[in-house]
Amino acid sequence: MKNQLSLLVVFLFLSFNVQAKKIPLSTYYIPGLVDSSETGTMIEMLRKIEGYSGIDFDVSLMPTQRVQQSFSHQKISAYFPELEEFRPKNSCRTSAFMQKSIIAITRIDDQLVTDLSQLHGRKVGAVSGYSYGVNITNNPNFTIVRVKNDDVNIKKLLTGRIDAIVGDAHSTVNALRTAKLLNKVRLDIKYPINLLDVFFVFKTDIPGLEHCEKVSKAIEKIKQEGDLLRWFNYQ
Repeated sequence: MKNQLSLLVVFLFLSFNVQAKKIPLSTYYIPGLVDSSETGTMIEMLRKIEGYSGIDFDVSLMPTQRVQQSFSHQKISAYFPELEEFRPKNSCRTSAFMQKSIIAITRIDDQLVTDLSQLHGRKVGAVSGYSYGVNITNNPNFTIVRVKNDDVNIKKLLTGRIDAIVGDAHSTVNALRTAKLLNKVRLDIKYPINLLDVFFVFKTDIPGLEHCEKVSKAIEKIKQEGDLLRWFNYQ
């Protein structure tokens, strides 16, 4: 009887440890969306996903390219956010939790750009390591000039060294708002020039596929509740 009781205690202890184990999840800094491992709209969403999926994530931040390279070299097992253009082979992607809305930004005295054709023949600023869709990055009709961040692009635009910026409706607009320069540019988030699915990426081993499925189901529940519409204007 004593041996059976001891085995039961060990079993319960091990079960608790398995359930309590945190799953490493990497991400990277995106102003307003991922400000730290504890703050940002995407982190708020992640906490709700944890509640629905029963998975407890241990979030760590890395530079964008390091996250993608670490996954490809099997140094990490999961990360977010990602886009199809950069998704590693042999990976499991979840349901999309938002769409990255790519907009064009020009100087206030220039025309509003609502279609890619309006950028033909122009010099366009972009950020290294960010995805805008192959119809933008591989477009032969205009010149892409990449820099390290949105702030550099904004300065180049306002000093006339580039004709336009391609950016997303969250982080790029947030950079303009923080710099108090929205009144110096022309943009309209209602007219994206591209829309890209955004999702989580997991390894294709048994635990990875299981986590991928659970997170997808949690995303669908959150979508039904209207949170994705409230956070990211996505439904």
